[in-house]
Amino acid sequence: MKILLLCDRASGGADNGAPVGDLRGALIDLLTDAGHEVETVTLNWENTKPCVGCFGCWLKTPGKCVISNDGANETAAAHIRSGAIVALTEITFGGFSADIKSYLDRSIQNIAADFEVYKGEMRHKMRYDSFPIWAAVGYGDVSDAERRTFVELAQRNSLNMRPKDFLALTVNENAPIDEAGRAILKLLEASA
Repeated sequence: MKILLLCDRASGGADNGAPVGDLRGALIDLLTDAGHEVETVTLNWENTKPCVGCFGCWLKTPGKCVISNDGANETAAAHIRSGAIVALTEITFGGFSADIKSYLDRSIQNIAADFEVYKGEMRHKMRYDSFPIWAAVGYGDVSDAERRTFVELAQRNSLNMRPKDFLALTVNENAPIDEAGRAILKLLEASA
């Protein structure tokens, strides 16, 4: 399966500030060893312009952000072409890192402007027939409450994307990346 691995800058090892080692490399190895094709995008909030809420991606250039000089459109297109998305993010105050959040804000181009009731809640309609499987992996030296908040936030965000299947989990020294990788592989196998 083609997997798009969205990484924040710190996930690449202690030299990048990652508190638990080279998570990105370990996850890539696990996924490729299982026979998956992995495309990796390392996001950087300083280079991704913030969503300005202009609704251009819904009204002027449907499915494409009107800001076109920072790579968010290419990442959003790769997102839709993938069989699965894995977001590897440092947990920041129970949420996504600034690097991942900057892309998630801009990825609204992949959903439609109109609304419908989905699972009892008002949500945007789907722009495409299906969305990739989505797994959110949070890491960092944070409290259990922040870990629970991260998992709940990732689950709530998945309602907008409506993936075929979804998983949110956290890693640290007690739950290493290889356990997360096995959980992701199990998710991919079950969804195949």
